[in-house]
Amino acid sequence: MNILFDRCVSIKRQVLAVFLTVLSLLVCSLPTQALEIDVSAHQGTEYETQGFSIFIADNFSRKNPFYWSLGFSRYDEVFVEWNNSNLKFPINSAEASLSYRHQFTARNPTMRRFSMEYQLGVAASLTDNKFTWVELNEEKYFSETGDINGFLAISAHYKMSSNVSAIMGVKHFPKMSEFGSMSSVFLGVKFNFDVGPTYYGN
Repeated sequence: MNILFDRCVSIKRQVLAVFLTVLSLLVCSLPTQALEIDVSAHQGTEYETQGFSIFIADNFSRKNPFYWSLGFSRYDEVFVEWNNSNLKFPINSAEASLSYRHQFTARNPTMRRFSMEYQLGVAASLTDNKFTWVELNEEKYFSETGDINGFLAISAHYKMSSNVSAIMGVKHFPKMSEFGSMSSVFLGVKFNFDVGPTYYGN
């Protein structure tokens, strides 16, 4: 049994390594237009669940509303109930997503500073979370390195300056490994760095 379990863990870690390698190659091969760095703080639906995310993002071409992003997230005090016990664990994950951003075009200058982002992504777990029930001689894994979980997110962006925006949104995992569904509200800030090629006229 232990040999089989170790083999499963090894396979999951290999899948994770391939996943991260493919994402890295994909990001490096994409044309860079105006690289963004997002930093967000999360508050989970369970009161004690909190976390943070750090992402890099860019659109596929200038004025293209579709974006890719790649980053890291950590959630602390993630709640799960097992054998009539309330357990809490941390979760670290590498995440990648695609999103669509809708820019408001109202006549009101304040409204033109707002945009909405609709995001679909996957998170690869970087954490093994195991609980051992000594009295019953049982153990349970609630997450393992290499677990892949999908998520949805929607957020509003407010452009405070040409390079800085405030972000507020909601993120939802329909299934987070063996923890069940998980949702969080997040607040953050986005920094924009225009690193695309500069063209000069004659």
